[in-house]
Amino acid sequence: MTDIINRILGFLARNLKKGLIVVTCILVIAGVSYFGYTYAYHFIRDDNYETYDPNGQEISIDIPEGATTAEIAELLKQNGLIENTWLFRIKAKLTGAEADFQYGVYRFIEGMPESTIMDILQEGGKEESVTITIPEGWSVRQIGAYLEEQSICLASEFEEACNRTDYDFDYYGVLDNQEERQYLLEGYLFPDTYDVVPQNGAEGVVRRMLREFERTWEQHAAWQQQMEAMNLTMDDVITMASAVEKEAMLSSERAKVSRVLYNRMNAGMNWGLNCTVLYALQKEGTGDDFVSYDDLEVDSGYNTYLYTGYPVGPIGNPGEDAIQAVLFPEEGDWLYFIGYEDGSNEHLFTSDYAEFEAVQNGTYVREDQ
Repeated sequence: MTDIINRILGFLARNLKKGLIVVTCILVIAGVSYFGYTYAYHFIRDDNYETYDPNGQEISIDIPEGATTAEIAELLKQNGLIENTWLFRIKAKLTGAEADFQYGVYRFIEGMPESTIMDILQEGGKEESVTITIPEGWSVRQIGAYLEEQSICLASEFEEACNRTDYDFDYYGVLDNQEERQYLLEGYLFPDTYDVVPQNGAEGVVRRMLREFERTWEQHAAWQQQMEAMNLTMDDVITMASAVEKEAMLSSERAKVSRVLYNRMNAGMNWGLNCTVLYALQKEGTGDDFVSYDDLEVDSGYNTYLYTGYPVGPIGNPGEDAIQAVLFPEEGDWLYFIGYEDGSNEHLFTSDYAEFEAVQNGTYVREDQ
């Protein structure tokens, strides 16, 4: 009997240490699992804000159609609704919410939990908005006048908003000659159709258009590559594109117009464009606007009769086709272009100044007529 007891005691003594290790491991795994689950739950469903005031500051955001989760997160951060875009994206991925995010104009409350923001984006709780269409080539002044007609904001408010640098715009650093421009952001307000919230006023429209410019440029990897290959700055591209947009009434002629401008610069000639003089005079070239010989002497960095090279900045806001035309100009030795007086909106492109004068004087006979 004593021998049996000793054997049992010996067995327990030999395995007690192993048993304690096993039990300890089980307890540790259970504890880690519990705390991991608790942390993950709070990470996904809870937020930095314990509570928020439902009657607090309202923030309206326009989520464009086709926006990615990363783009949505960036918009939310820019408007102070989230602190970390990466964490927001992780939460959206883990919960599966990102698959159901909908575009539109939304109203959020400052301090709102991220989980609530995601719920709203999935439910499509859109705020009432107004659809506006900004044509390619319109200037800040034209856009402002249009927005005033649509009761979005005063034209003066929009013009003032276009001279600010607090929109978290990616390309402030590329804007040359900033102190000489009529409007700092001219050229970078991307023309398109937008849903905007009138309560957000001029700032909301500017922010939305700048964001669309960023999105459009980043979608065209070839633009950046070609710009670098041609040793151009982005401001060079947008400035020339704004002039091409004004001069070429037909999309098929834009790449020819840009070639003429490059050829003239390479030959040491100025651009000599009426549209830049009109812009310097704060006119749009519509209605009774015209350029007199006296106007050609206006001392402005926009005057491409008086100064060679690029004007000090864009004279309007070009669309994709005009930007494409500047980066990929058509081949040709043309130095001049002039519109036919037959209502066709077509131009003669030539390297012969006598032909240019003939069209100007009304004595040119088109070969294709």
